[in-house]
Amino acid sequence: MSHNQFITDILNIKEDLIKEIFTIKQPSGDLIIKIKLVLTPSICPCCGNQANIHGYIKRKLVHSILVDKPCCIIYQQRRFKCKRCSFTFSEKNPFASPHGNMSHATKINILRALKSYHTTYTDAAERFNVSKQSVLRLFDKHVNIPRKQLPAVLSIDEHYFPNSDRDALYCCVLMDFLTGEILDLLPDRRKKYLGNYFSEIKAQSFNYKTLTSELSIVQYISIDLYDNYRDVAKMYFPKAVICADSFHVIKNLMDCFSKVRLRCRTGTEDPYLKYLLTHFKYIFRHEQFLDNEPRYNKYFRRYMNLRDFRDYLFQLFPDLEIAYNLKEFYIMFNENCIEEKARTSFEEVVNKFANSGIEEYDPFYRLLLNWQEEIINSFKIVNSRRINNSFIESKNRLIGKLIENANGFTNFKRTRNRILYCLNPNDTYTF
Repeated sequence: MSHNQFITDILNIKEDLIKEIFTIKQPSGDLIIKIKLVLTPSICPCCGNQANIHGYIKRKLVHSILVDKPCCIIYQQRRFKCKRCSFTFSEKNPFASPHGNMSHATKINILRALKSYHTTYTDAAERFNVSKQSVLRLFDKHVNIPRKQLPAVLSIDEHYFPNSDRDALYCCVLMDFLTGEILDLLPDRRKKYLGNYFSEIKAQSFNYKTLTSELSIVQYISIDLYDNYRDVAKMYFPKAVICADSFHVIKNLMDCFSKVRLRCRTGTEDPYLKYLLTHFKYIFRHEQFLDNEPRYNKYFRRYMNLRDFRDYLFQLFPDLEIAYNLKEFYIMFNENCIEEKARTSFEEVVNKFANSGIEEYDPFYRLLLNWQEEIINSFKIVNSRRINNSFIESKNRLIGKLIENANGFTNFKRTRNRILYCLNPNDTYTF
């Protein structure tokens, strides 16, 4: 490959369009490419008459496509003036827009780099030898992603976003449960904002012949145990089935069980029992392997495995055993129950917690009563998958990594576009 051909490949331009070209390697290692294009007839964009050369403008364009060294283009750009109307304009070139200091290739490389949630705006600026503000302006100009159409199965969740320039601590995430595509990111999860958002969608898409709108597409909605989501879902999606996320129900149950364990720990003066209830709390996990090889224990003066420790604690703290069995009973119900038996099995669950006599389980019992229909609905299967928020929670973790890598965001509009751009494979930039 010739030297000139290598340069033209870098510039993505045909060799016969170049009049003059040469390179200069600076002592710092920077590469400068000086170029002048072949003169082509220029027609005035205003009146269509022939234009003459009116002068030259030297433009310096950042052209960061090399990995190991900065590169820039010094381009002798012609200015033309129309004979008839005296309108002046610049010649067209394959490198950059009429105004700007970055080549097209540099812009595309920056936007491609920002597709990864690992890359911060500062990282992209340093990598492509431009300022951070240039990267931000480039992103804001070329990445503006519209919301997606509402799906048949809608997942709703939130993410903590305290540094936003909007008056809210949480943003709201809308996702297609079946595809995992983020539909939109809203700056607020409060009822009034969500109501206005869905009202606008309904007004824009309402069909007066069928009396339906885009909201009518939604058949199922998966939410956590946030009352505002349920209220909004009932108001704007009256025909949709609302499903409570099983993970959040289990989390509430585990919190209640932990309070029972902590009560037992504070209720004993024996330091070794305190130690067991603190550092061996994993023996109360669901499906924890307990039948390990017994080891000699100096405190008990006998060989014991994890099951022996657990059974010993159950003997001393009967409430702990009752609470543990109730916890396991609900988890087995959650894992093994089918939609057809969900309602009758759920009634049995409620009765067991109602008669448990464990004070710490009272909040969970009230939760079961308050969210009864939504918990029963959560056993519905769509496309061989039980409806839940696990998919959107995984997206939420990626959102958290994106925000953590950037040490936080403040501009919500930019953050929304960046999250959709990074997390949706099909979302891209536009020119």
